[in-house]
Amino acid sequence: MNKSENKKVTSYYTILNSTVRYDKKLSSNAKLLYAEISSLTNELDFCYATNSYFAKRYNVSKQSINNWLKNLEENGYIERHIYRPEGSKEIKNRYITTFEKPLQLNFNRPLQDFFDRY
Repeated sequence: MNKSENKKVTSYYTILNSTVRYDKKLSSNAKLLYAEISSLTNELDFCYATNSYFAKRYNVSKQSINNWLKNLEENGYIERHIYRPEGSKEIKNRYITTFEKPLQLNFNRPLQDFFDRY
């Protein structure tokens, strides 16, 4: 048995919710990255993968990953938590948490309007 056969294989999956899937402000690649981050947060409720990890996984530059993360963050789908040693600009740790945007309903409409849709 070789080393690669001896490794524990873990299978992660995610369901990309419709709020993210149909958000026209997000690029397709940002949506894919959101799904990847979501699958990595299933175990710990946060993701600690680096931009280098994502770049290698998707065969793109770290700058592309940073742009996709920025797209997700600006639209409220993720938050990046960065920890630096005191007095340093060096990043010690970075964690990403995900959010599902709440459904935007117009509560000024009559209640019957909601039932008429179904």
